[in-house]
Amino acid sequence: MPRGAPAIPLEQLAPYFRGARFAVVALRRRHPDAPGLDSDAQRYLDMLDRYTEAAIATFRLKRAQGQGSGPR
Repeated sequence: MPRGAPAIPLEQLAPYFRGARFAVVALRRRHPDAPGLDSDAQRYLDMLDRYTEAAIATFRLKRAQGQGSGPR
């Protein structure tokens, strides 16, 4: 991402995290015997799940308050 590029919109975070989760699961399945990968991957997946839940909750809260992320 170049400097000065706008931040990813809130509504695009959940699909972005879903893609990152898919990549980690694929990596974990392709390298089942890699030392330490399983625990690192699980920790990362847990983090992604928490971030996804928080992003969705924040998006819903902003939408409920009428503060959509798009221009008005």
